Amino acid sequence: MSSSPLQSLVLVSILLLGTACNASQVSGTYVAHASTFAEMLQVAQTSNGQINGVFTHAELKEDGSVSSQQADFSGSTDAGQIMLKFPILSFFMSGKSLAGTINGNAIHLQIVDSNGNVSSEAFERSSASQFKTYADEMKSEGQGIAFNAKLLNLAREYHETVANAENWIANAKAHAERIPNAKTDYDRIEKQMISLVARERTASDPVTRSQIAVAVTQADIAGEQVDIQVQQVWDIGIGESGSNLEKNFAGWDGSCGTDQQRRKQGATDQAISEWDQVCKQVVAERAKFEPIYKSMSEQRAELKSFQVTAQARRKALVDEANRIQ
Repeated sequence: MSSSPLQSLVLVSILLLGTACNASQVSGTYVAHASTFAEMLQVAQTSNGQINGVFTHAELKEDGSVSSQQADFSGSTDAGQIMLKFPILSFFMSGKSLAGTINGNAIHLQIVDSNGNVSSEAFERSSASQFKTYADEMKSEGQGIAFNAKLLNLAREYHETVANAENWIANAKAHAERIPNAKTDYDRIEKQMISLVARERTASDPVTRSQIAVAVTQADIAGEQVDIQVQQVWDIGIGESGSNLEKNFAGWDGSCGTDQQRRKQGATDQAISEWDQVCKQVVAERAKFEPIYKSMSEQRAELKSFQVTAQARRKALVDEANRIQ
């Protein structure tokens, strides 16, 4: 029995509608997520079973940073099976293809990572906005991880700063006790030069005067050696390190904050405990360090002024000795 034209048209329409419905069964957005990653498949299927789309991967790293990458894919689907092919080696697997199954509103993919580990990931039919929600949650978690690591590192840095400040204070006090010795050395050298110049004035022999002039120059060199020793002890030994410590202390606002504030930013109990302990030590150490550093700086400035004056007097004595000879 032959069908009428109207029946044929209805049959073709039903077949086309069935094909379109099959295509639309796979097309859509699928999302997989866990505590450290979120992934999204955006799939478009044609009427011949071929598919193409974009795979988006966001991952929370141990340091709190969140990486995000995308890869285009093509592929096919048939009888509940799905195959995705990527034009280049992708970031989330060891090969260029993924295979899996389609079950209702879910796509299950078998993923082999770069270490050969096989895992099955379930992508549920969802939306791009839901993927963004998961990604934003990871970013928020990552900010907490980063803040916690920063707080721990800061606590350890300031713990080291406190220890360095204690060592500096001990060394600075020891060096300060040597200031009278340095001044004594300058005075002794200058008195020796004055005595030599006085002898040179009374010497009638040109050779003797020349020898005395050389001795005056040698005494001036001895004074320069004291200058070098003072510079090594003060400017290099404690001056630079003291200046660095002063900058570290000055760069901190002196606020320890509250446990509630730090916990809200993602700090763990361990980080909060370490910071609380160190922060109190830093407050006390800065109060101890600053007046000592100021006093040491003033003593160094006074000694430097003394050195400049001593250098000028030694130069005048050398010039006088050279004139006499």
